[in-house]
Amino acid sequence: MFTSLKEDGTADITEVFADGWLTSNNEYLGRPVDVAMLPDGSLLVSDDYAGAIYRISYEGK
Repeated sequence: MFTSLKEDGTADITEVFADGWLTSNNEYLGRPVDVAMLPDGSLLVSDDYAGAIYRISYEGK
């Protein structure tokens, strides 16, 4: 989840920025367990269930 902030510092809109680790029946497809931020602002997310590392990056609108 990501929550943006208003000019006064209070919470604004909350939105999902990463999902897909559960099926519609709530069965695990993965289990994110740790994150690390890279110098470019992207996130590395380790998944010890799927044995994978995902990179999440942002593209402005």
